[in-house]
Amino acid sequence: MTDQTSTQKVGTYILEQALEIAQSTYERQRQDLDDADFNNEPKLSIKNTTYLIKLIGKSLQKDTLNAFAAIEEFGEESGELVQDENEMIISLIVTVPLIREAIWEAIEPVVEKLNMKPRDVIQLPSRIDPLLDQFVYSYGSSYITSNQQLETKYNSTLEELSTPIIPIIQNLAILPLVGNIDTYRATLIMEKTLDQSRKLQLDHMIIDLSGVVTMDTMVAKHLFDITEALSLMGVQVTLTGISPSISISAVQLGIDLHKLTIKSSLHNALTELAVLSNPSD
Repeated sequence: MTDQTSTQKVGTYILEQALEIAQSTYERQRQDLDDADFNNEPKLSIKNTTYLIKLIGKSLQKDTLNAFAAIEEFGEESGELVQDENEMIISLIVTVPLIREAIWEAIEPVVEKLNMKPRDVIQLPSRIDPLLDQFVYSYGSSYITSNQQLETKYNSTLEELSTPIIPIIQNLAILPLVGNIDTYRATLIMEKTLDQSRKLQLDHMIIDLSGVVTMDTMVAKHLFDITEALSLMGVQVTLTGISPSISISAVQLGIDLHKLTIKSSLHNALTELAVLSNPSD
């Protein structure tokens, strides 16, 4: 077995002292902070910091290329676990520079003891700093990708919840609308409603508006456009729970409400369609 170079010996020392260097990083963060502030401070865990430092040690000890690949993978895995953008940014800004300081403080006595040549000492930062930079890049890129995927999934779920078409019996469904409806959501409701009506082969749809308090004129127009579009598809529409503000918007738009099938409540609509029995019967 060949003797280690001075750089490899520094790498071996970093490997052996990885936990102590990680703890030193934490102590640097603890300075000037009380326990409560320190515990709330975003940071990499001791375990992750130790692992990152070990990868740096291995790069000096053996193969920088393999260490780059390992750090890139580690950064990606760590970034995927972060849910809070501020936490991610602060943990990178705060922790990584302190890791650099802790490593250099730890190896300074070793460098002196090994009597390393100035050229070898100068090369150490060019081996260590790119690895930490790679971790920051992979960590941040992974977070952004993961966050975009979560946002896409969230938006998809939100769209489904925005148009909860509920089949009641064959060829009949209810669309209960709740909350504020803006132009985007109104457009989405039309697309989903027409699509689901076709898929479910509906003959009748009840659109319940009792959960919608206010609606501006433009959105009201979208809503009544939906009823016309469904009619063209052969789907009879019954509107229920229309509030005074929606009625006013319809009048302002010049819509003849007498041409529409309107019931005061969802219960009344279902009763008339013989889905519910009439208590008076």
